[in-house]
Amino acid sequence: MVKEKEALIITPKSTLKAYLELVFEDAGLQTVCAQSLRQALQLLKNTTPAIIVLDDLHEDGLDSAGLVWRLKRIKRLRRAPTIQVISKSSERERVTIEISGADHIVELPIKDKSFRRLIEDLLSNSR
Repeated sequence: MVKEKEALIITPKSTLKAYLELVFEDAGLQTVCAQSLRQALQLLKNTTPAIIVLDDLHEDGLDSAGLVWRLKRIKRLRRAPTIQVISKSSERERVTIEISGADHIVELPIKDKSFRRLIEDLLSNSR
């Protein structure tokens, strides 16, 4: 049995999660969701997603940029494209996210057509 490709969504926001689930379902991906960065770390021990989308989260001693930095140093996960969703950022935050290794930065509100095109491009490059 062939396992479906998965997208990992890391956000506690139900509206963002619901939107991303619809986009990934339309793209033929199964979704796995984590409400926190620590929960995502636990999930990533057993799965290698095709795409990882992170909300801008800050937890005790860990933030989204730090998680991406860690993921890009794990051989099994470094090729999974990461998309960092941000509400508004300063230039310093944007540079921090870029240095972490995030492949794409998407600002809220998400522009549906361009985001769907980004997902299609990422999936076509990974095949």
